[in-house]
Amino acid sequence: MADMEMLFRAVDELTTDEVNQLSDYIEKRRRVTWWVVPPENLEKVAEIMRPVQEDAAQMSENEINALIEEAIAEVRRERKQNQGRD
Repeated sequence: MADMEMLFRAVDELTTDEVNQLSDYIEKRRRVTWWVVPPENLEKVAEIMRPVQEDAAQMSENEINALIEEAIAEVRRERKQNQGRD
């Protein structure tokens, strides 16, 4: 890990444009999460998901829409909570 004092001094020497670029980079790094599933595990994932897919196939459009709305509301709640921490 980099010496934090050295890192802070380097940041202090950046121009405004460079600080903005660094800020954008950090923001992107915080948001991006990749889940890589090795090809040999894809069949296992499909097997695990099969019951959920079968249940979803039995749901009405209204039930699906209600679940989507519920998920969107949850994401919005999480965003508000996270914004309060920043």
